[in-house]
Parts: sequence; C-alpha cells; structure tokens
Amino acid sequence: MTQVAEKAADTPRPGQDMLALVVRGHREHAIERVPVPELGPGEALVAVTHVAVCGTDIRLLRGTLHDAEYPVVPGHEWAGRVVAAPSRPELVGAAVVGDGITPCRSCARCAEGKHNLCTDLDEVGFTRAGAFAEAFTIPAANLRVLPEGLSGPEGCLLEPLCVALHAVERAPAVAGRSVGVIGGGTIGLLVGQLAAAGGAASVVVAEPSAHRRGVAAELGLASVAAMADWDEPDLVFDATGVAAVFPQGVEATRPGGDYVLVGYSGDESVGFAPSAVMLREISVHGVLSGYDQIDRAIEVVVAGVVRLGPLLGPVLPLADYRVLLDEVDAPPLRSVFATGRA
Repeated sequence: MTQVAEKAADTPRPGQDMLALVVRGHREHAIERVPVPELGPGEALVAVTHVAVCGTDIRLLRGTLHDAEYPVVPGHEWAGRVVAAPSRPELVGAAVVGDGITPCRSCARCAEGKHNLCTDLDEVGFTRAGAFAEAFTIPAANLRVLPEGLSGPEGCLLEPLCVALHAVERAPAVAGRSVGVIGGGTIGLLVGQLAAAGGAASVVVAEPSAHRRGVAAELGLASVAAMADWDEPDLVFDATGVAAVFPQGVEATRPGGDYVLVGYSGDESVGFAPSAVMLREISVHGVLSGYDQIDRAIEVVVAGVVRLGPLLGPVLPLADYRVLLDEVDAPPLRSVFATGRA
C-alpha cells in the first residue's frame, strides 16, 4: 500500500470510531473512543492535526468553569485537514483553520450586526463537540485554507488572535497613545504586538512571571513585574482573566483613559467602588470573542505584523492532556496537542 493510500485509510470517517477528550461532568474527563460525527447540512468533517488549549479549557478540566454544559468535547483553537465537505468539495484534502462561532443571524443582536453577542450562537468546543478529538464537524462556510508557511500549531493561535484583534477594535484609537497590557499570556502578548504595530507611542506589559516577560522581550515588547512599576498608561488592556485585577487596573490607568477587559474571569467577583471609574472618568470596554476576524487574523500573520511561534510550547500527544493540570514554574503560553491521525 502506498503512503498516500495508508494515510487515506487512517483518516477518520463517519461510521468509524475515533479518540476524543470527553468531559462528562465536574472534574470528570478522559480520552474515550467515540463515533466519528456525522455531517449535518452544510457541514465539513475536519481531521484535527493540532489543537491548542486556552485558560477556559483548563477551567473546564479543573471544574471551575461556571457555565459548562456536559458532556462536551473541548477544543476551539485548532488546525486540521478537510475529510469531507459536500458544499465545498474544493476544500477536501486542504489544511484549514476556521471561525468556531456560528451566529443564528435572526436574534436582535445579530440584526444589529453584533454577531458575537448572538443569544443563540453555536460554538465549537462549547455548544458543539470541539477539536480535542481526531475529527469534528463545523459549518463549511467557516473554514479558511491555512496559508503556506504557517504551521498547524501556529494556525491554532489564529483564534486567540481574532480575540486580540477585536479587543484593539473595541478600544478607542491606539495610535499615539501610551498602552499598558496587564498579563503576559497569549492574548496579552498578541494585543501588545497589535498595539505596537498600530502606532502606539509606547507599549508596556505588566507581568509577574519572569518567563513571560522573557517572551515579551523576544517579541520586542517592554515589560515590568507589576503595574506599580509603570507610568499610568491612558489605554489599558486587562488580559488576565482575574477579577481581583480589575480595581487595581482601573487605579493604574491615567485619569480620562480607557480600560479594555479582555480576559475571562468566569463567575469570580470582587469588591469595587464605582466612584473609582466616575471620579477619574475612566471608560470601560468589554470584549467577547473575536467573531468575523478570521480573514483579518490570517492577513496580519502573513504580513508579519505579529509573531506566533514564541507563544507556543512543544507539541504533545493527545493522550498526555493531563499535563495541563500539573503545577509547573514556567508553563508554555499555549500548550499544543497532536492527534497523529490527519
């Protein structure tokens, strides 16, 4: 049998079984053998090559994601290869990435063009089975061909880049302003790169981890260990996902400035005096997902506006997913897993 034929024979197809990480309840998860999903109308079957893990996925595994719906196969940052796509047959065999969100397009928010606020949206890894599996289905219209020269692991980071693009879009103009980024994780360092490319007068990342400050330096971004060490920026992006940071961040923002909340803190809450916003005339902007940014994300990566490689850890096999729950001194900004099938 030729190498091409062997690969085709090993490709997951409907009617067969595959491996997937299934979360069945609170802190109840395992790699299981499950059926390859059947195609719905307008859908494509994608064999996963790589899947990355964000903080929300880790919350899900640790049982701290307050609005989790079980059972679920996580994984919304991915790259793969199309196995079947009846509505877009030209994609079969192509390496792809895609927008994991599908809005209903009929609710009031969709009518306003605010599709990421859709009241009935469908999302890979949350409301439908995700990419932490050997294959998954997705509307074929959501797919984009992975550009040549971009690796599968880098392709996984297009989803968080979409979020970062929307965050910068939600903020008032970046050009000429002093920008502070709280949190040197993946989203924070993507936002920092976009702000620098957008003409910010300065960009400084506040991050306690020396490891992450080192990654920031590799990307050409200045950093400090704490907000107390920076001059008050007039535009601040909070990419921590830690509720307790919010009141500190507002106080560290220049009066009359803007505060953009990007990180997801779940149901965490914190005591906060609204007068801290009112007396300083701080404008607060929320950011939810990055729907409809995928083409722009591909464009900025291809153009070299942002670098993705330094944000990635080594590629691990799917079966090793439990390393995500280990406490280590310097975890990678984005852990990436490979299925070994596509």
